[in-house]
Amino acid sequence: MDLNELIGRFLLLFFSILVLYFFSNRKDNETINPLMVIVGLCTFSLCYLFTKIEIGVGIGFGLFAIFSILRFRTQSFTVNAIIFLFATITLSILDIMYPFEKMELLLFFQLIIIGFYVVASMIVNKKASKYINTVDVKMLLDGNFTLNQEYIRKTIQHKLNIQDFDFKIILINTSSNEIDVQVFY
Repeated sequence: MDLNELIGRFLLLFFSILVLYFFSNRKDNETINPLMVIVGLCTFSLCYLFTKIEIGVGIGFGLFAIFSILRFRTQSFTVNAIIFLFATITLSILDIMYPFEKMELLLFFQLIIIGFYVVASMIVNKKASKYINTVDVKMLLDGNFTLNQEYIRKTIQHKLNIQDFDFKIILINTSSNEIDVQVFY
């Protein structure tokens, strides 16, 4: 593999991941950390390295163990983030491992994966982006406050005088007896 081919494969991966990242971060209440893009780029680099050196099955099991440990030792990822990671890893492996002689098949698979991802993202985000506006609300934790969804909904309706909305609890501060809620309406 010469340098021009490697650069072409890398640029194809880079722009593919940027498209996935753009369509992954269209929801207001959930975003993917931009550093997750590095996972796909690192996988691309590792796969390139593995094509150049003789490796055994032990390396593969070791990588699997590392990813398993990361999954259990870090914060939980959203479904959106897991799908983004899986798609970027898949694209990076395809881009570096697929034979250059069959570049049209690589582009076909690339377009299919990105196409399905974009369409699914638009369908999910259309449902999730029903609410255009957001506002942060502080609610007092009084004696009869409960984390019951209906109680919080009624309190928000009374406070903001809106009927059609969704909300997410951001922070419960027991020292100041406040709860921070993000309201989507």
